[in-house]
Amino acid sequence: MAAIRRYIAGSSTEEDPAHADNTLEWLLRLRADADPALQLAALGHDIDRASPDKVRRQDFADYDAFKAAHAHHGAQLLERLLEEQGVERAIIERSCQLVRLHEVGGNEDADLLRDADSLSYFDTNLPLYLRREGEAEALRRSLWGLRRLSPRGLALLRQHPVTDPAAAAVLTRALALFDRLDSG
Repeated sequence: MAAIRRYIAGSSTEEDPAHADNTLEWLLRLRADADPALQLAALGHDIDRASPDKVRRQDFADYDAFKAAHAHHGAQLLERLLEEQGVERAIIERSCQLVRLHEVGGNEDADLLRDADSLSYFDTNLPLYLRREGEAEALRRSLWGLRRLSPRGLALLRQHPVTDPAAAAVLTRALALFDRLDSG
């Protein structure tokens, strides 16, 4: 895990190291007995963002296509890093498969990782994302994040306080819009 943390520490995006650790923390709240492959995937799911050749949003017309490319590239980077660390092949394969699926889910563990990632976005990323990207983009990204959450994840988010006042206001607006869209 130290090698993943060192790699992510090189990210140009301020929140990436905290987001990696916070995603792992959320994962362990959701499943205290998460296996090593799932824990490695949680910590390394956004490793692409720390890469000099990271996938860039502006290269994609579609946000979901961008996220799919980000997940695929992240899995490739994580595979090389874990191989260099001598991690068992079965753990590498499972971790990388989970990273490939972390934006969309698709099985119980990938869905859990997606929830941990989304909860961490609201917990650690939103205040910095809001300052960097502006309110309209933060609201759009928050709605996207809300749509990814499972019912359990959404309930946990509603119970979890967001301490930054501006981020809390964006989340409140996003939840109101989400609830309106969800009921309509």
